[in-house]
Amino acid sequence: MRIFWVVKAKTVVFCLVACFALLLVVYSLNYAAGEVFSRKPKYVVFLGHELDPRAADVHQQVARLTQSLSQQPVAAQYDNVNKAVIPEVNGFEIDVEGSVAAVKGAKKGAVVQPVWQEIEPDMKLRDFALFPVYQGNPLKNQVALVINVSWGNEYLEEMLTILETNAVPASFFLVGRWAKENPELVKKIQELGMDFGNHGYSDPHMQEMSPEAIKEEIIKTSQAVEELTGIKVQWFSPPYGEKAEKIYAAAADLGLHTVLWSLDTIDWTLPGEEVIVGRIVEHLHNGAIILMHPTEQTPGALEAIIAGVRQKNLEFVTVSQLLNPSYWPQKYSALWAGN
Repeated sequence: MRIFWVVKAKTVVFCLVACFALLLVVYSLNYAAGEVFSRKPKYVVFLGHELDPRAADVHQQVARLTQSLSQQPVAAQYDNVNKAVIPEVNGFEIDVEGSVAAVKGAKKGAVVQPVWQEIEPDMKLRDFALFPVYQGNPLKNQVALVINVSWGNEYLEEMLTILETNAVPASFFLVGRWAKENPELVKKIQELGMDFGNHGYSDPHMQEMSPEAIKEEIIKTSQAVEELTGIKVQWFSPPYGEKAEKIYAAAADLGLHTVLWSLDTIDWTLPGEEVIVGRIVEHLHNGAIILMHPTEQTPGALEAIIAGVRQKNLEFVTVSQLLNPSYWPQKYSALWAGN
């Protein structure tokens, strides 16, 4: 009797497994038949529209959807007011053939972005090497924080915490001597993804120095930063914001462009947090470069400045990003992806 029930149980289990296997085979055959014989097109999404990559007119559809997507480049130009340069912005045009190929090569249901080519203007920032930069191109709704560092470590750490908490990038222009004395802070700045600039080695008055001495200050600082971070610095800001052609020329000879600012907190005078904030938020503009220092009153003001910038729908970027001529494709890519 016991043997009978064991055999019967095995038979039931075998039948269940056989039924499951049969169902699996039927489902697989049905799915395969549907894929092979179904007439439903394998759509992809391109600029918010469903396209059939196998359609005979897919090239015309892509061309029609992208015909208005282009931007002309804007050349770097001389700023008569500040005796400076306003950097260029690249244009772009859509590569229709490349976009069609992307559509045809995409998987069913994929979101396909247009393929583009950037167009550089005739005049670029590097063509104005002897002129400083006070701001980014006003076409960009971006601003950059420049933080000059030669002292104030306790306040600097507090500022770093605020920047990290608020996911705000900034550009730190370091005095080389300070960098040598504070390697851990330099590395922490790097770990947070911040940008670096050169602020001279010993915080001197460069207007009173020879071109050779100015170059020595710049070289020593660039070496100090590169030794600590591996980053080759490309921006220079003279101590005290001194303006002289020999300073700009010395930096240019070493491959660095001089960066100044369009908005100054003047926080080192300790005028009060409200005053510091008012100097910036009330005068915000596209492409602004905002100068700060690690002072006692700066961390509190920084919180309010961040809020004020974001209320005006301006984006925080580093100086390197602000002065990067590639802009439009990155700005539109999220939109093109349907986000």
